[in-house]
Amino acid sequence: MAQRLDVLMDLPGNGPYPIFAQVEGKRARTGIVLAASGAPVSRLAAEAGENAPPVDLSLERRLEAVTPLAPRSPDVTHRVILAGAMAPYTWSLNGEYWPNVTPLMIDHGQRVAIEMVNHSMMAHPMHLHGHAFPGGRDKWCPIRRCRARYCPGAAHEQPHHPLSRHPGRWAFHCHNLYHMMTGMVTEVRYPEII
Repeated sequence: MAQRLDVLMDLPGNGPYPIFAQVEGKRARTGIVLAASGAPVSRLAAEAGENAPPVDLSLERRLEAVTPLAPRSPDVTHRVILAGAMAPYTWSLNGEYWPNVTPLMIDHGQRVAIEMVNHSMMAHPMHLHGHAFPGGRDKWCPIRRCRARYCPGAAHEQPHHPLSRHPGRWAFHCHNLYHMMTGMVTEVRYPEII
Protein backbone atom coordinates (compact mmCIF):
# COMPACT_ATOMS: atom_id res chain seq x y z
CA MET A 1 0.00 0.00 0.00
CA ALA A 2 1.44 3.33 -1.14
CA GLN A 3 4.75 1.90 -2.32
CA ARG A 4 6.42 3.74 -5.18
CA LEU A 5 8.91 2.32 -7.64
CA ASP A 6 11.10 3.98 -10.24
CA VAL A 7 11.75 1.32 -12.88
CA LEU A 8 13.77 1.46 -16.08
CA MET A 9 12.90 -1.32 -18.55
CA ASP A 10 13.96 -2.53 -21.95
CA LEU A 11 11.03 -4.32 -23.62
CA PRO A 12 12.17 -7.09 -25.95
CA GLY A 13 10.38 -7.45 -29.29
CA ASN A 14 7.13 -5.81 -30.28
CA GLY A 15 4.66 -7.64 -28.06
CA PRO A 16 2.49 -6.49 -25.15
CA TYR A 17 3.61 -7.03 -21.55
CA PRO A 18 0.84 -7.00 -18.92
CA ILE A 19 1.82 -6.02 -15.37
CA PHE A 20 -0.77 -6.93 -12.75
CA ALA A 21 -1.45 -5.97 -9.16
CA GLN A 22 -3.67 -8.42 -7.33
CA VAL A 23 -5.68 -7.90 -4.16
CA GLU A 24 -4.26 -9.84 -1.20
CA GLY A 25 -6.33 -12.97 -0.55
CA LYS A 26 -8.54 -12.42 -3.62
CA ARG A 27 -8.61 -13.07 -7.35
CA ALA A 28 -9.40 -9.46 -8.32
CA ARG A 29 -6.60 -7.65 -10.11
CA THR A 30 -5.76 -4.53 -12.03
CA GLY A 31 -2.74 -3.36 -13.91
CA ILE A 32 -1.25 -1.85 -17.00
CA VAL A 33 -0.06 -3.16 -20.34
CA LEU A 34 3.29 -2.01 -21.68
CA ALA A 35 3.46 -2.41 -25.43
CA ALA A 36 5.55 -1.25 -28.34
CA SER A 37 3.86 1.20 -30.67
CA GLY A 38 1.35 -0.64 -32.84
CA ALA A 39 1.57 -3.93 -30.90
CA PRO A 40 -1.76 -5.75 -30.57
CA VAL A 41 -3.22 -5.65 -27.05
CA SER A 42 -6.02 -8.07 -26.23
CA ARG A 43 -8.55 -7.77 -23.40
CA LEU A 44 -7.32 -9.40 -20.20
CA ALA A 45 -9.40 -11.06 -17.49
CA ALA A 46 -10.26 -8.96 -14.43
CA GLU A 47 -9.56 -11.96 -12.18
CA ALA A 48 -6.51 -14.17 -11.74
CA GLY A 49 -6.73 -17.94 -11.75
CA GLU A 50 -6.26 -18.16 -7.97
CA ASN A 51 -6.26 -16.00 -4.86
CA ALA A 52 -3.18 -13.89 -4.21
CA PRO A 53 -1.06 -15.11 -1.29
CA PRO A 54 -0.72 -12.98 1.86
CA VAL A 55 1.60 -10.03 1.43
CA ASP A 56 4.78 -10.52 3.43
CA LEU A 57 8.36 -9.30 3.50
CA SER A 58 9.72 -11.86 1.03
CA LEU A 59 10.54 -9.23 -1.62
CA GLU A 60 12.47 -7.12 0.88
CA ARG A 61 14.39 -10.20 1.99
CA ARG A 62 15.52 -10.85 -1.59
CA LEU A 63 16.84 -7.34 -2.24
CA GLU A 64 20.58 -6.83 -1.97
CA ALA A 65 22.72 -3.74 -2.21
CA VAL A 66 24.80 -3.51 -5.38
CA THR A 67 26.83 -0.77 -3.72
CA PRO A 68 26.21 -0.82 0.03
CA LEU A 69 25.94 2.42 1.94
CA ALA A 70 28.80 3.16 4.30
CA PRO A 71 28.24 1.26 7.54
CA ARG A 72 27.63 3.64 10.38
CA SER A 73 25.97 2.95 13.68
CA PRO A 74 22.89 5.02 14.40
CA ASP A 75 23.33 8.08 16.58
CA VAL A 76 19.93 7.48 18.13
CA THR A 77 17.39 4.63 18.06
CA HIS A 78 13.66 5.17 18.48
CA ARG A 79 11.62 2.06 19.27
CA VAL A 80 8.05 2.26 18.02
CA ILE A 81 5.42 -0.26 19.16
CA LEU A 82 2.59 -0.78 16.67
CA ALA A 83 -0.56 -1.88 18.48
CA GLY A 84 -4.31 -1.97 18.23
CA ALA A 85 -7.31 -4.22 17.87
CA MET A 86 -10.42 -4.71 15.78
CA ALA A 87 -12.66 -4.15 18.81
CA PRO A 88 -12.67 -1.35 19.66
CA TYR A 89 -11.28 -0.29 16.29
CA THR A 90 -8.29 1.74 17.51
CA TRP A 91 -4.63 1.68 16.48
CA SER A 92 -1.69 3.29 18.25
CA LEU A 93 2.04 4.00 18.15
CA ASN A 94 3.79 3.53 21.50
CA GLY A 95 0.36 3.41 23.19
CA GLU A 96 -0.43 6.96 22.05
CA TYR A 97 -3.13 8.23 19.71
CA TRP A 98 -2.87 11.30 17.50
CA PRO A 99 -2.89 14.18 18.34
CA ASN A 100 -1.76 13.33 21.90
CA VAL A 101 1.65 11.93 20.99
CA THR A 102 5.29 12.26 21.97
CA PRO A 103 7.24 13.21 18.81
CA LEU A 104 10.32 11.25 17.78
CA MET A 105 13.03 13.91 18.18
CA ILE A 106 16.07 13.91 15.90
CA ASP A 107 18.90 16.34 15.21
CA HIS A 108 20.13 17.50 11.82
CA GLY A 109 22.74 15.10 10.41
CA GLN A 110 22.00 12.21 12.77
CA ARG A 111 21.66 8.68 11.50
CA VAL A 112 18.48 7.48 13.12
CA ALA A 113 17.25 3.92 13.57
CA ILE A 114 13.50 3.53 13.89
CA GLU A 115 13.02 0.03 15.26
CA MET A 116 9.43 -1.12 14.91
CA VAL A 117 7.73 -3.95 16.75
CA ASN A 118 4.26 -4.98 15.59
CA HIS A 119 2.16 -6.24 18.53
CA SER A 120 -1.05 -6.27 16.51
CA MET A 121 -2.67 -8.93 14.35
CA MET A 122 -2.57 -6.78 11.21
CA ALA A 123 0.13 -5.56 8.84
CA HIS A 124 0.91 -1.85 8.97
CA PRO A 125 2.50 -0.08 5.97
CA MET A 126 4.32 2.70 7.82
CA HIS A 127 5.01 5.93 5.93
CA LEU A 128 7.50 8.62 6.93
CA HIS A 129 7.03 11.94 5.16
CA GLY A 130 10.03 13.97 4.02
CA HIS A 131 12.65 11.23 4.35
CA ALA A 132 13.77 8.10 2.56
CA PHE A 133 15.51 5.13 4.13
CA PRO A 134 17.35 2.01 3.04
CA GLY A 135 15.31 -1.08 2.24
CA GLY A 136 16.13 -4.72 1.66
CA ARG A 137 17.61 -7.49 3.74
CA ASP A 138 20.87 -5.59 4.13
CA LYS A 139 20.29 -2.57 6.35
CA TRP A 140 22.80 -0.62 4.25
CA CYS A 141 20.95 -1.37 1.00
CA PRO A 142 20.75 1.82 -1.09
CA ILE A 143 17.16 1.20 -2.23
CA ARG A 144 15.39 4.31 -0.97
CA ARG A 145 11.89 4.21 0.47
CA CYS A 146 9.41 6.31 2.37
CA ARG A 147 7.19 3.39 3.40
CA ALA A 148 7.77 -0.10 4.84
CA ARG A 149 5.39 -2.91 5.80
CA TYR A 150 5.40 -4.47 9.28
CA CYS A 151 3.62 -7.80 9.40
CA PRO A 152 1.47 -9.12 12.28
CA GLY A 153 3.33 -10.29 15.35
CA ALA A 154 6.70 -9.17 13.95
CA ALA A 155 9.26 -8.33 16.57
CA HIS A 156 12.38 -6.25 16.04
CA GLU A 157 12.03 -5.74 12.30
CA GLN A 158 15.11 -4.47 10.48
CA PRO A 159 15.84 -0.97 11.73
CA HIS A 160 15.82 1.78 9.11
CA HIS A 161 18.45 4.48 9.15
CA PRO A 162 17.37 7.75 7.61
CA LEU A 163 20.14 10.30 7.65
CA SER A 164 18.25 13.30 8.95
CA ARG A 165 18.71 16.42 6.89
CA HIS A 166 15.20 17.75 6.37
CA PRO A 167 14.33 20.07 9.25
CA GLY A 168 10.66 20.32 10.00
CA ARG A 169 7.78 18.44 11.52
CA TRP A 170 7.10 15.26 9.56
CA ALA A 171 4.12 12.92 9.77
CA PHE A 172 4.90 9.28 10.49
CA HIS A 173 1.81 7.10 10.18
CA CYS A 174 0.21 3.87 9.08
CA HIS A 175 -0.69 4.18 5.41
CA ASN A 176 -3.82 2.12 6.00
CA LEU A 177 -5.96 5.22 6.30
CA TYR A 178 -8.53 3.47 8.52
CA HIS A 179 -5.74 2.88 11.06
CA MET A 180 -4.35 6.37 10.67
CA MET A 181 -7.75 7.97 11.29
CA THR A 182 -8.11 6.19 14.65
CA GLY A 183 -4.79 7.56 15.90
CA MET A 184 -1.89 5.57 14.39
CA VAL A 185 0.09 8.74 13.69
CA THR A 186 3.05 10.39 15.32
CA GLU A 187 5.58 12.99 14.32
CA VAL A 188 9.29 13.05 13.53
CA ARG A 189 10.50 16.44 14.67
CA TYR A 190 13.75 18.39 14.64
CA PRO A 191 14.35 20.37 17.86
CA GLU A 192 14.76 23.74 16.13
CA ILE A 193 11.22 23.41 14.74
CA ILE A 194 8.81 23.56 17.67
